[in-house]
Amino acid sequence: MIRKTTTLEPQAPIHAGSRETDCQAPVLPAQAEAARQRSVVRPTFAAASAPGTMALLVQAARDQWTSEKDRGLGFLMLPVAMGLGAAIFFMAARDPPLILIVIGLLVGWAVAVLARANNPAAEQFGALAAAVFAGALAAAIEVSRGPVLLDSDVTTRIVGQVMAREFDDKGRVRYLIRVTSTAEPQIRRPPPQVRLVARASHDPVPVGGLISGRARLSSPSGPVLPGGYDFAFRAFIDGIGAHGFFYQAPERVSMEKEAAKSGKSPKLELRDLRERIASRIRSVLSGDAGGIAAALAVSDRRGITEATVEALRATGLAHILAISGLHMALASGLLYVGLRLLMACFPSVAEGWPVKKIAAVGALMTATAYLLISGGSVPTRRAWVMLSVMLIAVVFDRPALTMRNVALAALVIIIISPSAVVGPGFQMSFAATAGLIAAYAAISRRLADPERRFRPSALTVLVPRWLAFVFKAALGLAITSLVAGLATGLFSAYHFHRVAAYGLLANLLAMPLVTIVVMPAGLAAMLLMPLGLDQAPLQIMGLGLEGVISVAYFVERLGGDIQVGLVPLHATAISGAGFVILVFLSSRLRLAGLGLIALGMVSASPTLAPPRPDILVSEDGRLVGLYGPLGLASNATRPSDFTFGQWQTALGGAPHLAPQMHKALRMLAEAPESQDGQMQDAKPPDFGTLVLDPLIAKARQETYRFQCASRGICAAWHLQALIVAIDRPELIGPACDRADLLIVSIPVRMTSCRSGATLITARTLRRSGSLAIRVSHGAGAVGAAQHPTDAPRHEQGESMAPVAGNVHASERWLAEPIERKARPFFGIEAALADIVRPWTIQRYYDWRTRSFDLPD
Repeated sequence: MIRKTTTLEPQAPIHAGSRETDCQAPVLPAQAEAARQRSVVRPTFAAASAPGTMALLVQAARDQWTSEKDRGLGFLMLPVAMGLGAAIFFMAARDPPLILIVIGLLVGWAVAVLARANNPAAEQFGALAAAVFAGALAAAIEVSRGPVLLDSDVTTRIVGQVMAREFDDKGRVRYLIRVTSTAEPQIRRPPPQVRLVARASHDPVPVGGLISGRARLSSPSGPVLPGGYDFAFRAFIDGIGAHGFFYQAPERVSMEKEAAKSGKSPKLELRDLRERIASRIRSVLSGDAGGIAAALAVSDRRGITEATVEALRATGLAHILAISGLHMALASGLLYVGLRLLMACFPSVAEGWPVKKIAAVGALMTATAYLLISGGSVPTRRAWVMLSVMLIAVVFDRPALTMRNVALAALVIIIISPSAVVGPGFQMSFAATAGLIAAYAAISRRLADPERRFRPSALTVLVPRWLAFVFKAALGLAITSLVAGLATGLFSAYHFHRVAAYGLLANLLAMPLVTIVVMPAGLAAMLLMPLGLDQAPLQIMGLGLEGVISVAYFVERLGGDIQVGLVPLHATAISGAGFVILVFLSSRLRLAGLGLIALGMVSASPTLAPPRPDILVSEDGRLVGLYGPLGLASNATRPSDFTFGQWQTALGGAPHLAPQMHKALRMLAEAPESQDGQMQDAKPPDFGTLVLDPLIAKARQETYRFQCASRGICAAWHLQALIVAIDRPELIGPACDRADLLIVSIPVRMTSCRSGATLITARTLRRSGSLAIRVSHGAGAVGAAQHPTDAPRHEQGESMAPVAGNVHASERWLAEPIERKARPFFGIEAALADIVRPWTIQRYYDWRTRSFDLPD
């Protein structure tokens, strides 16, 4: 490379007569060379300056990271690591070996201790690794205490003790029963607790009493689709081994037998108190207002109609039904402020006693009482732990509202109930709390900066104080609602496949009522209830709740919520990691969290997310859904809201397309009867031809929709595949010969069709759980149509516009009808395939052999 240099110019001659002639020092050769080297002009290429810029960036990042560590970032990451360990444990397909978890915990702890003096990085790594294994160990301990889940549905006579009871808006009683015995038949693996609904009118059996009756017990259901919420896992954690209903009104066991049992435990006494409080509230407040008031007081939501619950969910107001940090902070905060004001009225008390600490102790007692009577849900326990830390900090003159308190509360919850980590309650409540603390901390830092501090203008001086107060209150409420909505929106989209479109507006209108009217009146009612003076406060509380309900319905009419459909787990994990970085860090490094959140949102977009399933099958095989251009078609005129409603939400709110019922074919499907009304012993030899062939012909004429002779005999042509769903054993052979995919909703020992058709039975679904199926055709598998009448086509005038949110390629639905040359390929994803955990192992139990047939 050619270097451009400049040489030293010779010194100018010294003029005669100059006064400096005699003192001018000569220039040595070494000095001249040094000057020449310093004067070399090097090119200012970016490549030459890049190392210096990179070094500055690295040094800046190190400085920022050092400041984060000085603020206690390591402690904040401990609950994150513990939660990660618990989540990994629960998401594993098999039980991780306990010995490996213990070894990992000990090794991580040893590394942290040994490296404490010499290597801070290794110390932090060891501590976080130990926290991961500690979370897994806590999860293993919780699982070891789980109940036995019912292995198969059964009708039996049950006798047990009522542990809790709830009344819904239709007058039905929902019992939680600890099973003492079963008979006719006797269950060999009885669940310790069951939840049964009594629909018939009867005198409700009190909490602690013995109840008996003939009931239908069902094992807890798994996810309604792969990746969905596992209800069996929730039942396992809650200690409920089965659910069902009484056929008739249950009976109360005689007092003599009941007296032989032990008396009520404190836990039962507390549940009885909760029930009496809920009954008292509903006796004063009727309808949805009474149901919501009972939910706010004792977490009893059974008196709220489904329409109101849906309106609250759609508008982002469902959080008021869960006793969480907001309610507990309002209840204890009102008492805290009230006690301080009361003691301030007496100067001798205010000057001689620690008023603030006494008020904090009183508020802590109020929060504890609220925790006990509310039932102790995860949000309530989280709120109580965090509020207790804050109030204890006040007693010891320490800062109360900090992110360290949130981390400490999370650590306590994970140790006590690690399963909460994978639930929406824990994630959403902690996300909202951490987001609010981080947001207000950033606002406080900005206001504390002299250069950025707001300076009032002449106009603001003229504004009345009350108007400024109202504006500040509205602004604070708006910021709180916006931050909480954004923080919980990520987890709401993943768990519920929906986000509230007008949640900010609904919270702005409703939360002042909750803060100013509902909670103060509710606190007064609870304090006055032992004296019988609670009616007036309850009525005031009811007026506030009526206003909240009106707001929910008003905002719902504006548009309701947005159903986003399935959100991939990896997208939620990436965005969740970005959220943790954003709220836990306070330096400029937190901006990296925004990048991760954006990356997660991009990975959840339709272009990058996995395609939506073409076919959905429930875990009992009775309900089948076809996702097509007109919506979600099913083989049931009125499908189960529990299953089908979740399918619709997961598919972005696809409308229901009911099956086309054919009464004439139904008559053929019925068994022929003789003149005396007795069933004949055999079906005609052409039974399959008489029933299935007409259905298949009609299915080819109207694609993407089930054609049914009855609920248990249906056929559909969907994406160039013939799907048949039956519940009749005599139709299995003919259906195998005709169908590409056969779904049999009865347990049969067949595992395949000799024709090559894909066979799914209730027996295989028992192990696999619900299915999501995608249809594809291999290269060269299709050709030109030879018989247009046999090829799929739509009825004249039928709309072919794809449903909103569809991620399928449009040509799959809009292509010209073609005739297949080969069977389609079905990519099947099972919800519980090869997952053997304590909440799924009952699916592999055979009551005939009294053994488990576990997969390899």
